[in-house]
Amino acid sequence: MDIRILAKLVAARVGQEPVDLDEVLEALGVEISWLEKIKLVQSLEGIEAVYHAISGKIILKRANVARA
Repeated sequence: MDIRILAKLVAARVGQEPVDLDEVLEALGVEISWLEKIKLVQSLEGIEAVYHAISGKIILKRANVARA
């Protein structure tokens, strides 16, 4: 699957509350490698990603956009 398309699908499922990338991918029925996950995270627009070292999970949250 094209990473750009997958990034749009993942971004559509991310809200203000933190969510585990693996759970989002599982809900979409997608299984990708660790390297592909990194490429996916880099392709996400308007989404913050944090690696939680203890659990080994990538946590996603919609980025706070400052309004003028």
